[in-house]
Amino acid sequence: MNLMEMLLALLSVVFFATVASNYNRKMLDQNDYMINATQYVQASQLCHTVLDEIDAKLFAKMISFNSVKTTYANLNRTIDLNFPGDVYNLNIRAVDTDSLGIPLASPPANNLWVRVTVTATTHGLKVPAKLQRVYTKTYLNL
Repeated sequence: MNLMEMLLALLSVVFFATVASNYNRKMLDQNDYMINATQYVQASQLCHTVLDEIDAKLFAKMISFNSVKTTYANLNRTIDLNFPGDVYNLNIRAVDTDSLGIPLASPPANNLWVRVTVTATTHGLKVPAKLQRVYTKTYLNL
């Protein structure tokens, strides 16, 4: 084996090692993206669960519209999902708003709108899931 063949063999080993390490790195990055996407979908589902719980309680007349703000004003929930092993922290806030969902500095006594914001976080989630809904006072949920 002459010097040129040895140099080509060495360069081919370096080339294939570089390709293999880049491939493995990209696979690990893809795994991180997949885990983050799964956690974000689960977090948004938990946020929807809280907002749907409020909808159901208002529809079933278990709570009145005026008690939405007091019940869900500053509420924190911790949900432990045993199978994936994630612990989600839900932060629930309810504020008086106008019809567009903009918080009011000094709301009137019988305000017609309340915005409920649910933020879900967990370890490893890059961006917290945040959902909000504006509830309107009607004759059905007095």
